[in-house]
Amino acid sequence: MVRPTNPLDAPKIVKEIRRVLGRKYHFDGTDERAVFIFDVVEAIKMMDKVFIGMNLFLGVIGGMTLVIAGVGVANIMYVVAKERTREIGIKRAVGAKRRHIIWQFVFESLLIAFTGGLLGLLVSVGVVKLIWMIPVTGDGPLQYLGRPLLSTTIMVTSISILAIIGLFAGLFPARKAASVDPVEALRYE
Repeated sequence: MVRPTNPLDAPKIVKEIRRVLGRKYHFDGTDERAVFIFDVVEAIKMMDKVFIGMNLFLGVIGGMTLVIAGVGVANIMYVVAKERTREIGIKRAVGAKRRHIIWQFVFESLLIAFTGGLLGLLVSVGVVKLIWMIPVTGDGPLQYLGRPLLSTTIMVTSISILAIIGLFAGLFPARKAASVDPVEALRYE
């Protein structure tokens, strides 16, 4: 077992070990298949790449989940706007401006988005706390997997994405609802 004082010297040291062993045991010292040398530095680099790939994959899954949730909120808001056409017509007839109607629907969609996000965050915190309660034993899976941590950066990013999705999910149905002609809306049954 060889441990270099500077991890950046590891490739040179591995090359030198192969050269010395090749001369002693009569094989080509440049042939990497002649003798297996486990290089911890290379293994760590490989594991870093694996974890970056896993994080990207999970990030894409999380992003797609947020987009799908946004589509769900938009659909809910379209149905709400359709069912409240008469109410919107009455508000417009008594003087409500388009921006009041738009703000009402945007507020409702943001409320739905943030409520769902808060529930998701609470579930995440609960799951992480439950996993932390599991004792780490010498032969258990947590010995190799570690314990999950909540990332403040990811939480802030998720909340920002939720705000944007909630805004757009409410803005389009709100614009459609606000453009309703009051006379036509009052006839609507």
